[in-house]
Amino acid sequence: MDILEYSIATEDNRKEIRAFLMKHFLKEETMNVNNMDILEYSIATEDNRKEIRAFLMKHFLKEETMNVATAITEEEFAPFADKVLDLALPTPFTVLCRNGFGNLVGVAVSTIYRRDDPEFVDPLGSPQRQEIAAIGAICEDIHHSIWQLLPEVTTVLELDLLSVATKYQRRGIAGKMLDIRKSPESLKGFVCQASSYANQMLLKKRGHQELKDLPFSHFVDKDNELKDVPFSHFVDKDNVQLIKPQDETRSVKLFWKAYDPQ
Repeated sequence: MDILEYSIATEDNRKEIRAFLMKHFLKEETMNVNNMDILEYSIATEDNRKEIRAFLMKHFLKEETMNVATAITEEEFAPFADKVLDLALPTPFTVLCRNGFGNLVGVAVSTIYRRDDPEFVDPLGSPQRQEIAAIGAICEDIHHSIWQLLPEVTTVLELDLLSVATKYQRRGIAGKMLDIRKSPESLKGFVCQASSYANQMLLKKRGHQELKDLPFSHFVDKDNELKDVPFSHFVDKDNVQLIKPQDETRSVKLFWKAYDPQ
């Protein structure tokens, strides 16, 4: 069985090759398709941390709108990812989706956020690049708005990271993961900072209310000041727009949906 011989195929081998393909290639490809169609959902635990982090670095880091626009690196993204996982994984509100092979294909990371929690600052640490600092500024601005815009609310479940592998998108996985999330006691509702057009449309379809809209055009590179520059406006080297999405996304939006236990 260890002796292998190689040769060039001819027409005389047609029947044999066809039979081989039908026996092996067809069966294996069908198995691959079937296993892609099988989707299983579960609640994440601390044991899944390494796997979730690797998935985020492979997909969310390279596919999310602001990440693509700024070419953020793993080193730059890591402080935020690690901080979120530190808060999320001890609680049962993060959902995983796997295919038939057991591979992770989607993740929805959520955390409990209370009005009396410590102030949300420096989500990306102390980045050197101003593009990354702009992402941090956006996150802080949106996050600090939650309690101002929801004065009667004291506890929310916040969707921090939502990512589905590209080949598994448009199959309802993101919505299903949101449905599976458990609802903690004292929960008043759900909030989400949506930084991609696709997720913004998903949340609107699911009845979430838009509370705030923060256009990327507000963040330009000139003496660390905020300037309201039209999104497509041409700017010179002294007034460079920092975040230029390559898709339909034009802003980061804060969404809210009151929790209805019925």
